[in-house]
Amino acid sequence: MTSLMLKPVSQDPYPAFTLACHRDAWRIDHGSDAGFDERQTRAWLHALARQRPHGLLHLCHHLCPIGQLALAPVMVHQDGSRRGHIHLIYLVPQWRGRGLGCWLLAQALQRIRAAGCTSASLRCLSANLAAERFCLRQGWRKEGLPDAEGQLLITPLPPLPSHHPHLSA
Repeated sequence: MTSLMLKPVSQDPYPAFTLACHRDAWRIDHGSDAGFDERQTRAWLHALARQRPHGLLHLCHHLCPIGQLALAPVMVHQDGSRRGHIHLIYLVPQWRGRGLGCWLLAQALQRIRAAGCTSASLRCLSANLAAERFCLRQGWRKEGLPDAEGQLLITPLPPLPSHHPHLSA
């Protein structure tokens, strides 16, 4: 995978690609484009890129974007616990089924763990059974009942060793 690289989208050279990823993910989650709000999505993407510069990343193959990872590496909850949240793992259709979803998930969890979190979460809408099955196969567990935002899935993260020479945040 030496030709693959995750690049922050802080100065997005591919704004149409970034939006297209979210539009297609919406289509997968909801069955159609109906209800996709481009203006709201652009505003959310802009805020994420500004507030968490390493929370919105493109997966590039030879500098060409083929996927996207959106995450909040650390969120502090009312009880003081720290949990990272994955908003989106996306690959363009021709790159699916090659193990890159597992690789992107591992990259997200590495960043969340490096931020000092003890668990990670994500949500899967009921229409996206493939995503939910993928996460459950990776050891995630359901938390509570599904709601309008989907099924919350959680995975615990073991702490990192005090110094880990191969980890880069």
